[in-house]
Amino acid sequence: MRNGNSDGEFIENNITRFIHILRHLGLRISTAEAVDAVNALSIVDILDRRQVQTAFLATLAKSPEDRVILDKAFQAYFTSPEQREERSVKYKQIREEEAREIRSVEDELKYELEGPEQEAKEVSVPLSEEEKKIYAKLPEDKKKKLRDYLKKPFQSNQVNNPEQLINSMIKSSMNYWKYYLKFQGDGPPEVDYTGEENTDEILREVVEALRDEEKLLYQDIQKITDTDMPTAAALIAKLSRRLATRISRRYRRSKKRQRPDLRRTIRYNIRYGGTMFTLKYKTKKIQKPKILLICDVSGSMAKYAGFVLQFMYGLSSVTEQIESFIFSEDVERITDELNKTRPFETTMAEIINLSEGWGRGTDFNKALAEIKGTYKRILTKETFVIIVSDTRTLNIEKAAAGLQDMQKRVKDIIWLNTLPKKIWPDTRSVLVFRRYCRMFECNTLAHLDKIMRGEMMR
Repeated sequence: MRNGNSDGEFIENNITRFIHILRHLGLRISTAEAVDAVNALSIVDILDRRQVQTAFLATLAKSPEDRVILDKAFQAYFTSPEQREERSVKYKQIREEEAREIRSVEDELKYELEGPEQEAKEVSVPLSEEEKKIYAKLPEDKKKKLRDYLKKPFQSNQVNNPEQLINSMIKSSMNYWKYYLKFQGDGPPEVDYTGEENTDEILREVVEALRDEEKLLYQDIQKITDTDMPTAAALIAKLSRRLATRISRRYRRSKKRQRPDLRRTIRYNIRYGGTMFTLKYKTKKIQKPKILLICDVSGSMAKYAGFVLQFMYGLSSVTEQIESFIFSEDVERITDELNKTRPFETTMAEIINLSEGWGRGTDFNKALAEIKGTYKRILTKETFVIIVSDTRTLNIEKAAAGLQDMQKRVKDIIWLNTLPKKIWPDTRSVLVFRRYCRMFECNTLAHLDKIMRGEMMR
C-alpha cells in the first residue's frame, strides 16, 4: 500500500500520462490547464470516479467534441487491471493479424517488367505501411482489379520506363481509398501514435470507440442492432439532456451587467437621438422546462418503437415537468411508467404489454382531442410540445385543425418526423401539419444531434 508522497507521486504520474494521451488525441492542453486539473482533483474525492471525470471535463475540455474524446479516453485509461490485460491480449492479436495482412500485400502487389535486352524482372510496388493497411481493407473485387492491372505485360526501354507510372498509379489509388474509407468510417485511425505499446493500445481503443459511435450516429435508427443498442441508448440519453437544457434556456431583463440587450438599449436611447448613453442588459435564466411529449406507436412507426421509447425515457430522466403519451388509434398516458426508477428494458416491456393500441392504425385527431379534453391543464403558454411521428394518420384535415388549436395554447410545437425529407413534398400529411409546427427530419441519431445543436429552440 502506498503512503504520503508516494501516493501523491503515483496520482500525479497518472494525471500526467492521461494528459499526454489526450494531447496525442488532438486536445490542446497547456501547462497551466494541466495544473488546473491537478488542483481540481485536490478538492474532489479522488476515489469517486464521477467526481474525477467531472474535474477533468471542467478543466481540460474546451468544446463538445473535446468532451466526447475526453470521456472515451477516461473510460479507456482508468480501468481495472483485468480489463487492461484483456485489451493487451486483444491488440496483440490484432497486431499479429495486421502483420500477416501486410506481408500478403507485399506478395500481391508485384509485377513483371521486361527490358529491351533483359529477362523480365519482378518489381514490388513501394507502398508505405499505411498504404498497405489501406489495401488490406479494400473489398476483394477492388483488390482483384488492381492485381489484374499489374498482370499486364509492361516493357521498358531508354525512352519508356513504366515503373514510375505504375507506382504512381497504385499510390494514387491508395490515396483515393484512404479518404473514401475515412468517409465511410473504416479508414486507418488518424492519431499521433507514440510507439509505446501500452499507450498506443489506449489510443487505439479510444479511436475505435469514437469511430463506432460516429457510424452509429448516421445509421437509420430502425437498423440499429441489439448489440449496438447500449451505445445508442447512451447517445440518446446525452441528446435528451441537451434538449431539456436548450428548452430551459431563456433570457430575462436584469440590472446586472452581463449581456447587452440591444433592442431595449436602442429603444431607451431614442430620447438622446440614438446616442448610446445608457446600456440595458439581460441575463441567462434557467427554468425547469414544461414538456408535453406525444409519440406515435402505430403500425407505420413500429420499426422506430425502440427509439421512440428510448427518447421518452431519456427525456423523463432529466426533467421533472414532463407529461408523456403514446398514441395509435387511442392515446395512452405513460408518465408514471417512465418515472419509475428501473432499467429501460423493464420499462419498455411493461409499456408494450400494458398498451392496448401498440402497432395499430393511426388517428392523430383522436389523440389530440383526448389530450385537449382530459389533460387540458397541461396546455399552457409555458409548455413545449414534442411530437414524434411519421405524420401518417386518418382524418388529416381534422387532425390539422386540432394541431392549430393546440398551437394557440402552448409555447411551441416541435415535430420530429421519421420520414426522409426528400419525400416530404409529395406527402400530404407533412404539408398540412407543417403549417402549425416546426418540423425536423429525424430518423438517425445524427439528425437528433443536429436538431439539438441547431436552431430548434428559438
